[in-house]
Amino acid sequence: MDPLEPPLLKPRVPIFGHIISMMTEKAGFYRRLFKERRMPICTLPILNGKLYVINSPSLIQAALRNNDISFDPFIIEFSKGMFGQTKRQVEIISREAVMKELLEIITSTLLGDPLHRLNVVALEKMMGHINAIQPNSSIAVPDSFLWIRDIMTEATALAIFGAKNPLTAEHGHLLWTFDKGAALLAIDVAPGLMAREAMAARSELNKLFLPYYEGRCEERPDVSDIIRKRTAVLRGAGFNDEDLAVQELMLPWVGSTNTIPALFWLFVNLFSRPEYLERVKDEMEAITTVENGLNGRKAMVDSTKFEKHCPVLNACYQETLRMYLHSVGNRRAMNDTKIQDLDGREYLLKKGTNVQWPPGVTHFMDSVWGDDADTYNPERFLKPTAQEEKARRGALLPFGGGRHLCPGRKFAFAEILGFAGVLALGFEVEGLALPESVDPIFGSAPRQPDWGTSDHGFNLRRRPGWEDVTWTFKD
Repeated sequence: MDPLEPPLLKPRVPIFGHIISMMTEKAGFYRRLFKERRMPICTLPILNGKLYVINSPSLIQAALRNNDISFDPFIIEFSKGMFGQTKRQVEIISREAVMKELLEIITSTLLGDPLHRLNVVALEKMMGHINAIQPNSSIAVPDSFLWIRDIMTEATALAIFGAKNPLTAEHGHLLWTFDKGAALLAIDVAPGLMAREAMAARSELNKLFLPYYEGRCEERPDVSDIIRKRTAVLRGAGFNDEDLAVQELMLPWVGSTNTIPALFWLFVNLFSRPEYLERVKDEMEAITTVENGLNGRKAMVDSTKFEKHCPVLNACYQETLRMYLHSVGNRRAMNDTKIQDLDGREYLLKKGTNVQWPPGVTHFMDSVWGDDADTYNPERFLKPTAQEEKARRGALLPFGGGRHLCPGRKFAFAEILGFAGVLALGFEVEGLALPESVDPIFGSAPRQPDWGTSDHGFNLRRRPGWEDVTWTFKD
């Protein structure tokens, strides 16, 4: 250890202690370490190596600004095991020019008109499920999480892949079986033993995707820009149909596995808190136009107004992310480099060492969020002071940060607020419980519901005054 490196925090059990604790305590491991020692940054000895863990928001900001601290190595390393890529596939996507093009495509196709088209297609598909509810009747939803999961998985995949989408309703569960073991697959140690079900689901998904690429379905006009452009680059670099069926599983997985739990937690919190539900209902009504048509009334929502015209809905969304979405940041020091805190103290990060920061710590710091940091309080996001906003920089990290701030966050934003907002305005929910939350499985970000003895389901019916409308979104 260099004396300038972050202070060493030894495990209770030598060599294997921190690894065992990570696997057994999950996200609670980072919270326990911080509560016990309150260290802004520390070095954890891991097997024959080490890991830096940053808890200080100002040091996290410094790391995100540092060009010598990168996420790029993990894109390749995690993908190989997680998606089962061959050496040839890894070699192709590791090429600097290919990687640069793919990252540029992801960024450019999730902005402006391409993003709006994605939003409208996904939201229209989601509306189909609730438009089917007849006036003066209700539907019984047996499991609220599965209901949201299945609706949104199919809608997201349809928006990405177009009408020939291979991830249809009857196959969506495969994505979630894969997700349960994705982190273990990424580690790539005895995956056939450690993550057998996830491997089998991945194989089935690859088989579903293969005919899509064999039929050149990505060239259809209803396919998203992100699929069409990525496929063109990958084919040009040497990928064949089988390679694409392996590689592009990444897109629906990334687009669903954090977004859907976030929608679930927003939904159950919103409908369990009447004081916020009423305010959100008023905001949504203000951005909804109702027209009379040949087939009855049509309620058209303007999704472009979510951000500026729905402050309470936004606040509930932000508070949901803070409370429930805790994706651990992973980076690597590509060279010996230093980061500095607000007091001017520098810490040396050695080349080749991994760096992490846990939102499960920063999202609940009372020094940042106040004495009620452990409670759901959207008011904290309504008209925060300049001082409060400054303190939160580097502390709220549901979608990563820096150069690798999740480009799909705006797609997720529209899907989540659109579906939750329409339900708030046009529907009534009965019998819905707000479950406790527990740490997710190792390597996952969203907190999981713990229902205890509560019912998982609810009854859904149209709200009086909105019984006969068809819900849609402005093109």
